[in-house]
Amino acid sequence: MKKSSAGYLEVRLFFQKISTKWYNFLMNVGKEVVVQMTNFSVLIVDDSKIVRTQMRSILNSVQFEGEKLEIEEAEGFEDFKRKYQPGKYALVLTDLVMEDELSGIKVVNHIRHELGDAKTRIVLMTANPEKVPLELLENDCDVNYFLEKKTLSELSLKISVIAMLKAYKNVIAFERALGAIENIVESSKAQPLEESLIQTFFQIRSFLLLKNPAFEVGGVIFLDGVKIFPPEFVARQKAVNSYKHVFETDILGKRVKMEVTSSKRLSDVDVDYINSLLSSLKRAYFYSEMSEIESDLVLRLANLIEVRSEETGNHVKRVAEISYLLAIQSGFDPSQANLLRQASALHDIGKVGIPDHILNKPGKLDEKEFAIIKEHTLIGFEILRNSRLKTFELGALVALQHHERWDGTGYPYGLCGNEIALEARIVELADVFEALTHDRCYRPAWPVEKAVEYITEMSGKHFDPNLVEVFRKKLRDVLDIIKAFRD
Repeated sequence: MKKSSAGYLEVRLFFQKISTKWYNFLMNVGKEVVVQMTNFSVLIVDDSKIVRTQMRSILNSVQFEGEKLEIEEAEGFEDFKRKYQPGKYALVLTDLVMEDELSGIKVVNHIRHELGDAKTRIVLMTANPEKVPLELLENDCDVNYFLEKKTLSELSLKISVIAMLKAYKNVIAFERALGAIENIVESSKAQPLEESLIQTFFQIRSFLLLKNPAFEVGGVIFLDGVKIFPPEFVARQKAVNSYKHVFETDILGKRVKMEVTSSKRLSDVDVDYINSLLSSLKRAYFYSEMSEIESDLVLRLANLIEVRSEETGNHVKRVAEISYLLAIQSGFDPSQANLLRQASALHDIGKVGIPDHILNKPGKLDEKEFAIIKEHTLIGFEILRNSRLKTFELGALVALQHHERWDGTGYPYGLCGNEIALEARIVELADVFEALTHDRCYRPAWPVEKAVEYITEMSGKHFDPNLVEVFRKKLRDVLDIIKAFRD
């Protein structure tokens, strides 16, 4: 408590020292980041000048986030190599056949494997779909979309480009959101509450501006009724923001009130995200174990993914609880099993990078669509892999491997047996059984008996035989979890 009081004084002294110019700089940091992140440049790679000119003409009329696209061209693979830089382009549209029959594959490999860029979206175009290597569709998750030139219309090109840019934006936004969580959790350990609250506001501001670049966002923070932000010297701004959302909580026995004003109404997702950050901050001051701090916020983030993919409401909770049960029965100690329970909620976080029309297609996916949706494993891993937090570290592994199969026929890498992490094998079984017993956009729920029969038949093929035995022994408990977390 003494540290917090001292911190409050330090914050006030800090703001007394800085000028209005510096305050305005801090308030504009989020906007500057958004300008950098929403530079949605598109690179067209094709050896035909006619094709490049036609595509440029079509895309010149496209606006995304209220801005015209920045379009550049490359005449082939070698020209592409000279121009391409990671982070420079949101989307690359590349022809398959250029200098040679697989030049487009070279473009893909250069981006994904030589430069390690997993964020830029890639669309592979071809006038000869029969020339697309079968192994690219079956095993490779590096291409985000396929377009056939012969049947390509102006409308389908525009729709495809917008869908890819939305996917790119979602990946970047979630990556930033996870970074904000890390910063709040880490900073709360080393700085006074007042500083953490102000930092949290700037994290909120950056997140909202990243999602909605046209937003005007402001805010006021009170601690026990005393305004701690913005500083007194800042002139009162004109009431240009029409909407005000008030968030209140108690942290360290102090009443926190944060008013967030905006020029447009915040969505339910935005409000939930802000509540999650404040909840995480509150927990960070009371718990020492990272897994405890992250639990609530991880679940909220995971639920946002499920809402977008139209999964049933408690899918994440059911998978998490079944995973915990199987982990305990497989020899995990309670703390390890609890960590897996939390990390399992992130298994499908990579779906943020999959276009909605594929993610929620009511029928069976075709070969190309399935190749695209497989990429969610790599996207999830890329989003989570550099985290310093234990839940996210394990979540990265689970996201990457939860579609591998015991017999080696899974994806993305065709791992088999014990090459697949036990944690991923557990989540895979829990996820499949939960999915089979609940309605999905492409099929109705299976009866429990049929789902159990499938799990049993797939022992040693899809699933770890030892885990199938554990599952069968604890089936009654599994069904109790399903019942306890009904939609």
